[in-house]
Amino acid sequence: MSIFKGIVLAQHKEPAFSRPLVRFVNPQTEALTIDREPVADIAALTVDDVIDIAKSAQIVDERDGKMLYRKLLRAMGRAACVIADAVDDEPYVSSQINPMMKLKDEAVGGLKLCSFVCGCDNVFILAYKNITDIETRIPRSIDQFKVVRLRGGYPAESRSLRLGLGERRRLIVGAGALIHLYRAVIKRKRQSTVFITVAGNCVANPMNLEASIGMTVIQVLERCGMIDEPTRIVCGGPMTGISVINAEKTLITYTTRAVLAFRESAQDKLYTCIGCARCERVCPSKLNPMYIKRFVDNSYFAHLKPFDAHLCIGCGTCSYSCLSKLDVSASVAEAKRYAIEHFGLPIDDEEADKLES
Repeated sequence: MSIFKGIVLAQHKEPAFSRPLVRFVNPQTEALTIDREPVADIAALTVDDVIDIAKSAQIVDERDGKMLYRKLLRAMGRAACVIADAVDDEPYVSSQINPMMKLKDEAVGGLKLCSFVCGCDNVFILAYKNITDIETRIPRSIDQFKVVRLRGGYPAESRSLRLGLGERRRLIVGAGALIHLYRAVIKRKRQSTVFITVAGNCVANPMNLEASIGMTVIQVLERCGMIDEPTRIVCGGPMTGISVINAEKTLITYTTRAVLAFRESAQDKLYTCIGCARCERVCPSKLNPMYIKRFVDNSYFAHLKPFDAHLCIGCGTCSYSCLSKLDVSASVAEAKRYAIEHFGLPIDDEEADKLES
């Protein structure tokens, strides 16, 4: 059996994780509904009804950016397992497990609807185990559904999808999409919000927000208060997120799971590679990012094939562990794009369990 590498990360999820989920919504978008009659009896719904409601509500799964109704269509009557994703294994981010616990009736309701579409009763919830700073205990079950707590280093979520957890034909849905599905069925609400964590050492009141899609990054930061001028703002987790250039023009989207604001030391500057090979030791895909980066930096793309850059899962662990603070992951991502395009190598999709196979 292969040994997983990865890395153990300090999570820093508090105080956002334990605080109440706060609604920060635009009244105009909040009133959006779908053009359907209210559901008088949820037990009378058909599978086609649930899929049609998900389509009308324009629900997007935050974990992969895919339309939920399309995932339900693929899984209809075929999936042997339904999984609610509430992993949040990146530092600071708790925008899936927090709504799963704070809005558990809605999340569980959406999970039951997905189970109904798939026609199976093998259902459970994924959460992250290695969270040491939290004050709120993650339960072993939510309603009647077992919570499977993933162990090991980051990236735990990607590893779980690769190694199995049982069935290959399965449906995995983010906690936020489950909540929006339940609201669409019960309240005829169209998705107009997403769940995001707002945190970082520049944020006065770190918290999880239910924010309107289309709000700007600066709006959600101001809602939580700023104690310092950030030198770096990130949309997404600190490992895989994207740095924001203009917070006043960058919008909250269907797949935004966090907004993080940091004040970084001026001494944190780039150095040259010292050849320590830490990036190779921690890479969960067992690549050698150090050599891949050297080939990319010198434009020796034709020599990349033996290094299997196409297997990169984009976790950012190599950059995180780099003593010289080099952006190693960006070079590996460039090498991956080249390998897929020029070598005819398959994309190593983190969702290897997709039902198209």
